[in-house]
Amino acid sequence: MFTYLGNKFRRITSNGVYMAEIDGMRFLSLTLVTLFHIHGYFMEKTKIVFADNPDNYYWFNRFMAGADRSVPLFFAISGFILCLPFANHYIKGGRKIELKNYFVRRVTRLEPPYFIVMTIIFLAQIAMHVYTFKALFPSLLASLIYSHNLIFHATPLVTVVAWTLEVEIQYYIIAPFMFRILKLSAVTRRLLISGAIIGFILLQNIYPPTFLSIYGNIQHFLIGMLIADFYVCGIAKDFFAQKWMALTGIAVFLFMFLMPMGHMAGFENIQYKILLPFLIGLFYYIILNNAIVKSVFSFKFVPIIGGMCYTIYLLHYTIISMLGRFTAKIKFTDYFFPNLLFQFTVLMFAILAISSVFYLYIERPFMDKKWVTKLMGKKATEGKAE
Repeated sequence: MFTYLGNKFRRITSNGVYMAEIDGMRFLSLTLVTLFHIHGYFMEKTKIVFADNPDNYYWFNRFMAGADRSVPLFFAISGFILCLPFANHYIKGGRKIELKNYFVRRVTRLEPPYFIVMTIIFLAQIAMHVYTFKALFPSLLASLIYSHNLIFHATPLVTVVAWTLEVEIQYYIIAPFMFRILKLSAVTRRLLISGAIIGFILLQNIYPPTFLSIYGNIQHFLIGMLIADFYVCGIAKDFFAQKWMALTGIAVFLFMFLMPMGHMAGFENIQYKILLPFLIGLFYYIILNNAIVKSVFSFKFVPIIGGMCYTIYLLHYTIISMLGRFTAKIKFTDYFFPNLLFQFTVLMFAILAISSVFYLYIERPFMDKKWVTKLMGKKATEGKAE
């Protein structure tokens, strides 16, 4: 049964090489950002008076406050995945990546499901009278061309989480040109990338970004590039493969999400802002090289759900806001934490169930890089039959 579901839902890769641990990393990022949004929505909307004080759960609340750092985790994965084939080419002399194929693949893989899902969410918002057509339609158009942040200097109305996809697209466009740095010597390119990470963080706090863009997030993509460089070169593989490094990975993960780091520009806690991308890089490099940690992130359903991250990420906030208005009223017990766990369970199940259908019938068909050719061939065959 699981084998059947695994084959049915597993991500289709363009080069035929499947790294389950990568989808496991996506699963972690996706879970954290979803829990962050459920927690935030419940805290804002619930009218329940609890017998205990939610503020008493100090470490849990501190972790949840830092759970929005899961977005940089996503950016780092993108930085790594996109850089990997270029690193193989520039560093190891592997197959050259044709820019035409690179950009066509991005368009045919991402645009159709994005357009379809965003349009469905738009229609649902109109049908439920969340917004008027007049108010929402300009936002939809701006989102469909990945320019909402640029045009309105505000997060998209159709679904607020789409701002990150606009940042990703900006990275996809400039990434192949950034990857040329990999032609340089190992020491030079690594110093330049590390210096750029620190330099951009300092710049962001001296000259804060006026809207959400690649400028305010580039350090997380750069650390993905650095991981790809290290991974292709096999740097310290045996060291990171040691069993005790699994415990180091747990410690790094907890510190990433518990360390104090605000969103305001300025030099308060600047050391943590600089540290974050490097901690992400260390954490991911442990996953990629440590058999114990890799087995956890490759375990059965983990990479399968992680492989659906694009659809789940696009839909999760809409599902939370549409169902949460009802679930937030349900009083499971008199105490805060069991009620929150109830919200997590119900809404996560709903998100997974709905997203699975969207993924299977809307996103996954476009993962096949030959879908355009197959579609045109089918139309040609039908034309001849007529």
